Amino acid sequence: MAERSGSRSRIALVGARGTVGVQIAELIGQRDVTHAELKLFGAAGSADAEGVESGRETLPVAELAAINELAEFDIVFLAIPAERAAEIIAARPGPILIDLSAASQQPLNALALAAPGLTPRERITGMKKPGVIGIPHPSAQVIATILKALEIPSGFAAATVLFAASSRGREGLSRLFNQSAELLNARLQLGEEESQTAFNVFIPPAADALAAAIAAQVATLLDGGPGLNIQIAEVPAFLGAAVALFLPLAAETSQWAAQLRAAPGIILVESGEASSFVDAAAQEAVIAKLTVTPAGVAIWCVFDAARLAALSAIWIAETVSL
Repeated sequence: MAERSGSRSRIALVGARGTVGVQIAELIGQRDVTHAELKLFGAAGSADAEGVESGRETLPVAELAAINELAEFDIVFLAIPAERAAEIIAARPGPILIDLSAASQQPLNALALAAPGLTPRERITGMKKPGVIGIPHPSAQVIATILKALEIPSGFAAATVLFAASSRGREGLSRLFNQSAELLNARLQLGEEESQTAFNVFIPPAADALAAAIAAQVATLLDGGPGLNIQIAEVPAFLGAAVALFLPLAAETSQWAAQLRAAPGIILVESGEASSFVDAAAQEAVIAKLTVTPAGVAIWCVFDAARLAALSAIWIAETVSL
């Protein structure tokens, strides 16, 4: 592996044109993440396309021809599908790999899972190279952050997780746009295995597996926590995500608003209507609304999932570079 230039890391971003990859590149520039070099990689044909913005710069995107090209870097973001990320992880090219595809998987013993506010910094700063750090699903991070703030170590909780089309990347956004236009013009024709995403709310394929993965990630991040029952649905919005968390009443319920108000990364809405997907767009915080009734407690949270995942990845890179 190449030596660092002083304390400045050489950074690579694989998947720079994806929904989260674009956010990572943007945040590296906005937050002035210290680095000696930042190189962007994309899918086949990326070299002929326009560059990606990082702060005030527009950087070219190269095609990753061979995994060993990553060996010269200190930190590599993997903002790519799980199958491709697994190939790179198995090859162990040398740097610390920050794997965003871990968001859709059950936590593995060999794969560290980290998020700001939930993972001690020393667990990351002491990490040796080569190594892999996984980013949890944004919904898992939100649920774990709420449960940690409320100091709920056990018991039971239920959550409904709502995804916009952006959860499926650019392909999902394009499908929703095209289907909406075709439906409004009475021209929508679906293939045999194609789901209608326009003007529809539905349980997406493999929802049960993802729900189990999110619950396991929450347990890993909290080193325990209450039992979770999670239901996932996809809604006809382009961007955003939401979690509706349901908890039984407890002796400490009267203190929960103050605890959420003091929790880092959470904006508590205490008057007026609950926030929507649109309100959370490009926000770095989770916007939450607490509702207490004699039957129990509901906490409505909206957030920008891509932004939250990118922020977690950047936090890890900054921590590793300390």
